[in-house]
Amino acid sequence: MEKTVFTIITILVFSFCVSGQIKLVDVQQKLFRTTTQQVIKGEVGYLQVLEKRQNPNSRKIKVKYTWLKSISGNHSAPTVYLEGGDGSSTWQAKSPEDLTDWLGLLEVTDLIFVDRRGIDDESLMYVWTGAFPKDFFVTEAAANLHYGTMAKKSLKTFRERGGDVTGYTIEEYAKDVNDLMTALGMEQYSIFGFSFGSHIGMSVMKLFPERVTKAILVGADAPNQSFNYPRYLESHIERLARMIALEAELKKDIPDFTALVHKVMGKLEKNPVTINVQNPLTAENMDLKIGAFGLALILRLDIDDYTDIPVIPRLLYTIWKGDYSMFTWFVQKRIAYAIALPGNGINQQLASGVSELRWSQIKKEAQQSIFGNVVNFPFSAAKDHWVSNTLSFEPSKPLLTDIPTLFITGELDCRTPIEQVEETMMGFSEAIHVKVENAGHEQAMWAGVVVDEIIPNFLKDKKIRTLNAYYADLNFIKVWGKAKGHPSIK
Repeated sequence: MEKTVFTIITILVFSFCVSGQIKLVDVQQKLFRTTTQQVIKGEVGYLQVLEKRQNPNSRKIKVKYTWLKSISGNHSAPTVYLEGGDGSSTWQAKSPEDLTDWLGLLEVTDLIFVDRRGIDDESLMYVWTGAFPKDFFVTEAAANLHYGTMAKKSLKTFRERGGDVTGYTIEEYAKDVNDLMTALGMEQYSIFGFSFGSHIGMSVMKLFPERVTKAILVGADAPNQSFNYPRYLESHIERLARMIALEAELKKDIPDFTALVHKVMGKLEKNPVTINVQNPLTAENMDLKIGAFGLALILRLDIDDYTDIPVIPRLLYTIWKGDYSMFTWFVQKRIAYAIALPGNGINQQLASGVSELRWSQIKKEAQQSIFGNVVNFPFSAAKDHWVSNTLSFEPSKPLLTDIPTLFITGELDCRTPIEQVEETMMGFSEAIHVKVENAGHEQAMWAGVVVDEIIPNFLKDKKIRTLNAYYADLNFIKVWGKAKGHPSIK
């Protein structure tokens, strides 16, 4: 009886989706090809919705989706994939190499890539037009001051452009997912979220639990964990130190990696160095001072990526020896933080907020850490200057659910470390946790056994034979002399 009532409600909502403010537009049937020219049938289109559902006068925006049809006739409920980072995922269907990576999943389910709303909206990007803030990378205080100024100026700019940044929250994202699946006529579905995509996925699970059959959460970031503990970065440094201590060649030059990190941070705090980079505003070269905060920001962003971890010891060693060529490359890579502010990206994080208890602990740890509160930059810098948001639920409260959930975490992930994931899992009565050795934040799901066996078996209710996976060998790059293996080495 309950199932029948739910189906009737779904049909009624679907009728509204077709004729009301929420509807599918620009729908096209497509054929996609893998590297071996295997054809995957699909559909590409957009969900048209209000930027803010509570405001009937809000502008209409479009959310892109790509629906890939299963290559097997025997498949489970469709799976919605929610990307981390900027939220863009539909491009993967058009890339033969990337599409090939999803074949294991397509054997057991339809796969729907959903781009996060606002990712292609230039009106939501604020760019600083004043002089480049040349002390931005020197201290956290200087960076916070400048970013706070940008935050206040950006809100005025966004309003003048006619946009509403408060329409970019985990609640609106979750409703986009659910409305899309209703419009596609799919009564139930599984959630597959990576990083901030898992943040959205857990919001879907909270708001629409009756429709979610299973969940896969990689690099899990729960709504009550929008702000991270500074100790995560400290612990990661210690983890790398233990790995480096096992490398005979590295150990000759770096007998104590943690001590080296502290020495280099102290050196830059006492005497910031001057490097020459390209000004992204003018495309001209400029001298820029870099202090301890600049290095802390680079470590916060790059030290848990499998592709960057091997070169981190060399980066720190060369800075200590007075060679700043690698340092310059990393600063150039992250220089946009000083002049660009994505309104949707900042609001989605701040709308989830942080409890007083958690924020108090974060501030306490930041005071004791050599990295300060860099793990929460730039959100911590914008926090007190941003517009307020109201959600229909309290994101600071942990999610409690009985939806079967597969957690996947890289052992070298310090953004969403195992400690944090296990905290989240306390509210999940049916949870499985797969840990991936040598995988950073971005790599955990791509270990062969994970994407080709563990995830498909989970969706098909088959036994998962191992909770431990291995990504790939991690080979540290020597700290001096000629070397290759990373673009920062010239």
